[in-house]
Amino acid sequence: MHLTKARQKKRVMPENTIPLINIVFLMLIFFLIAGTVAPPVSSKLKPPKSEELPLMPPAGNAVEILSDGTLIHRGQTLTLEEILMRFPAPVLAETGLQAQSKEGFGADGNAQDVLHILADKKLSTSKLMPVLQAFRAHGHKAIRLVTIRGGN
Repeated sequence: MHLTKARQKKRVMPENTIPLINIVFLMLIFFLIAGTVAPPVSSKLKPPKSEELPLMPPAGNAVEILSDGTLIHRGQTLTLEEILMRFPAPVLAETGLQAQSKEGFGADGNAQDVLHILADKKLSTSKLMPVLQAFRAHGHKAIRLVTIRGGN
């Protein structure tokens, strides 16, 4: 008599995706907390477009000027005096003092000294120039007008 062993059926373990979901969820939480999110631009603002200017990183601390001359900073409508208080003038390098405001503008000669203005494309120069002159008079020497890259 010949006895054979019965074949055992291989148990197939179901794939457990819960650890993978946990890892992805933890990574999502980490990047949400650790990442820097730029403040949103006002929905009423339509910045001008340019084609030939070099690409620059987006300015998260820009002053927005709507077509009617309204000044906005980080979602708050402010007067020109309030905007000037939020952006203190950088201290000149020859004084030896180090300027550092809560907004991140320093006097060490880097890109933080540049004041970014995001003006609406329909803003008239009669409303833009007084703002630019006020920042110049306040001590800001490097002012950059921000545009969006693209035609049409």
